Amino acid sequence: MATKPLTTEAIALTEKKMDMTLDDIIKMSKNTKNKKPRRVLNKSQKFSNNFTQDKSAKVQRYMESRSSLRQGALAKRRSNFQGNQFPAAVEVARKAVTAPLHNRVPNRNRVANWNKTR
Repeated sequence: MATKPLTTEAIALTEKKMDMTLDDIIKMSKNTKNKKPRRVLNKSQKFSNNFTQDKSAKVQRYMESRSSLRQGALAKRRSNFQGNQFPAAVEVARKAVTAPLHNRVPNRNRVANWNKTR
């Protein structure tokens, strides 16, 4: 390891420190420079003027920012599913979800016939 040669300034500073108290040495050695200003976050910046691109970018960023993604979302991302490739299937699925279930209320007065074949 190469060491710096001692200069007269370094020697004078060392001799000065010998006469100083420990508190004075600590104050002198502290960094008096101002702290760096905090960096502006990129999240506050908008990157595109197109609404649809901006919306999809927001969704993408939201999905990537979640630490625990659901399996369905992961599968969508793996299959590169864009959402508008199968509009008919999407609409049928949406209607199926919103349709009320037609469960028949069991009639308590009627006896079930277990021997009846279908």
